Amino acid sequence: MTPPNPSLGLCFFDNQLFYAVSKPKKQATLARIGSVDFNFDLPGALLEGDQHNFRGIKNTVVRLKEEFGINHIRVLSFPTQECWTTFPKVVYDKPDEREDHINILMQGIDRSQIEPTWYNLSNQKFKFLLLRNREKLGGLQKLASSASTTDLISDFEIGSRWSRHSEVKGSYMTIGCFHNAIAVSSFVLGKLRGATYLKFDEPEDLPYLWLQNARQLNWMTGLHEQVYVYGVKAFRIIDILQPFWDDEASEIIKMDSLQKMKVEAEETSYGFSLACAFPAIMLALEE
Repeated sequence: MTPPNPSLGLCFFDNQLFYAVSKPKKQATLARIGSVDFNFDLPGALLEGDQHNFRGIKNTVVRLKEEFGINHIRVLSFPTQECWTTFPKVVYDKPDEREDHINILMQGIDRSQIEPTWYNLSNQKFKFLLLRNREKLGGLQKLASSASTTDLISDFEIGSRWSRHSEVKGSYMTIGCFHNAIAVSSFVLGKLRGATYLKFDEPEDLPYLWLQNARQLNWMTGLHEQVYVYGVKAFRIIDILQPFWDDEASEIIKMDSLQKMKVEAEETSYGFSLACAFPAIMLALEE
């Protein structure tokens, strides 16, 4: 019987590509966690269609695919290039209303380029909607067109994968830190309660943005037993927003070690931030 091929998880922060490779038949074990530095902004190159720089990124992904025999790749999407929103289930249950709302939210984009995905929420009276512009995010899936499957994963799905991996089932929040935004997701009993992202010009703007959004999204100020923080400059984001996370009741955890991530790998020390590699690690793990 042919042994299963490993999976590859990818995420991009600033000028670095972070990757993780699963170890088939070894639960919570990784064959490799690594990073590749470039001399240009990776998200910009992927979204703006810079063919020269895109070719360099793709060559790196192809090399990883060939080195490890990958046939399943999962890539972390960019939240600011997506639309996340919550709808009453009565809207979801009526196809015409569903389409009307999608067209309003994605005004000016041809319907054939809009990819909607609906998710269940802990409150069954509502549905969570993810909208993507296929044309805008097409570069991410073209990175590994020769792979048998390439999945594009939104940041709020990292929290769902964390629940399945760690078996944490209480009330917790995940904070994904990007160059110009943070993705905030809340979970209860392993189910998504709500998610949003906050765009900023400077991280110091986040307290104001947090309070502004929390007025509309009650789950942001709910009790969370753990707050998991990962991504670029995670320590700085923690320093700025910790007063809003009820630190007396919440355990604030920066996901910067294999022990915290509940995974094993051959290497135990790394020359890059594991907090940035955390999404790639979650995406590489088999389910």
